[in-house]
Amino acid sequence: METQVNQSTGSKKRPLIIGLALIAIIAIGATAYAMFIDLSPRELYLKSEMNTFKAMNESFEESFGDALALSEKQLEEAYKSEARVGVEMDPSMFGAGGMEAAMIGSILSNSEIKMTTQHDPKKEEGSADLALVLNNTDLVKAEFYQNNKQTALSVPAAYDKHVYFPNNKFGDVMRKFDPAYVGMEKLQNFFKAVEGDLSEEARDEAFEEFAKVYADSVKDENVTLKDDVDFKGEKLRQLTVSLSEKETKTLMINFIEKVENDEEIMNALAEQSALQGGFNFDMTSTAPMSEEDAKKEIEKMLTDAKKAINEDLEIPGGMKQVVIVDGDDKVVSRDLSMKIGANGEEAVPMNYKAESWTKGDVSNSSWVLNAGPEGETLLVDVKMESEPKGDDGKKRDIKAKFEVNENGTTQGIGFHVKGEGTDKKSNWTVQLVPAGEAPIELPDMTIEIEHKADQNLDKDYANHDYKVTLIGNDPSMGDINVGLNIKTKTTFGDKLKFPTLSEDKAVNVAEMSDAEMMGMMSEIQRNIEQFVGENAQMFQGL
Repeated sequence: METQVNQSTGSKKRPLIIGLALIAIIAIGATAYAMFIDLSPRELYLKSEMNTFKAMNESFEESFGDALALSEKQLEEAYKSEARVGVEMDPSMFGAGGMEAAMIGSILSNSEIKMTTQHDPKKEEGSADLALVLNNTDLVKAEFYQNNKQTALSVPAAYDKHVYFPNNKFGDVMRKFDPAYVGMEKLQNFFKAVEGDLSEEARDEAFEEFAKVYADSVKDENVTLKDDVDFKGEKLRQLTVSLSEKETKTLMINFIEKVENDEEIMNALAEQSALQGGFNFDMTSTAPMSEEDAKKEIEKMLTDAKKAINEDLEIPGGMKQVVIVDGDDKVVSRDLSMKIGANGEEAVPMNYKAESWTKGDVSNSSWVLNAGPEGETLLVDVKMESEPKGDDGKKRDIKAKFEVNENGTTQGIGFHVKGEGTDKKSNWTVQLVPAGEAPIELPDMTIEIEHKADQNLDKDYANHDYKVTLIGNDPSMGDINVGLNIKTKTTFGDKLKFPTLSEDKAVNVAEMSDAEMMGMMSEIQRNIEQFVGENAQMFQGL
């Protein structure tokens, strides 16, 4: 079985062009939607791609089944989730820092951050609380609440009432603080957007539709078959898929038009994009926008993408892919090559190779991406070895390296990840390792991750505990041993408690006069000063 990893790289002024071209690579995994009896080379190829995708999907669900099931349930049923994050430190780390360092260490060791989320997907209503807890007491707390009509904020240490406003008055509220504000007038419901992801059923349907687009784009004349090709000591079938430049660009256009014409996909993209201020490629703004504006932006982006493909994109030689298929009609080796450029610029070669094979109980997989012009190449190389551990566990060893060759020098960084366990209990270690001819200087650090789970969604609960420990040595600090303890608890079926925005418990900032606004801000300032004064010793320690 082969798992696909696709990476992209930008060069100079061509990130959009290269990104568009990579749509073709990403889409290779979403191929034929049909089963055949008498298989031509084309039919064998499409069937093998489908079988490979199904096997990959099954493997993913096997590895992350509990997390996927919990996520699906949270999209359908009301729940409350609490996460506590605490710090565990070796006191000797602060020994050389005197009393002040010891005080900081004590505060960190006796404090934690508590995050509580409540969400009712049917009512499209939710809240998120964040609290700093010191010695089991909430020192400071903030709450965010929202439904389709209103948004409310509360920081009890600063103001004893909820401050809220109607979502459709967001622009008016912003102008109270900044008269020159120009932007979104209506605030989106964040908790509605949490549900905006496509359902598993919708994703499967979308995959099938995109698979049809790809299958229709590959003709009989694009695929050739060669028997008895050697792969890891076996004689297997090799299929070569060749698409001309025109065929490759047409395929990309077909995928884009499929997105344009799929209302459900467009709505889901617009809903998620709206909260992020659009796609925001220039990173100038992250303010939310309306779904209507987000959808228009997506439509324009897709139109521009098609125009860029037709007028600017160059794929000299087209796209060539060589796959090796095993006896179960699954892809075990893939070698994909193409060159991508823009008008007037040298085309950048890209090559992606992936292999998957089994020897005894041990499964091996590798993924290698090479991209970039001569002398300025990017290499991504990932290798994984997996074998059974116990009745239902796995043991994995993953090695990855990222290298950049520039001006004749190769610099890089690598990761070595080892782990074993089940979805109920597992242990992992992560280490940075040198890579390349001139490796980046790396700190002496190891990360250890422990996970324990108690999840039974039939009984409406999921508890997950994580311990993340950083172990290492620093010349200035000596030995380092710092841990984060993360405990999460999620329950379903309990009645959720949301704030009541009544007149005695909340104020509508949209209806406040300037004088009332100034009075509230003055009260907030006094309360903050009082809070800081009452906790001066802690703030001085920090």
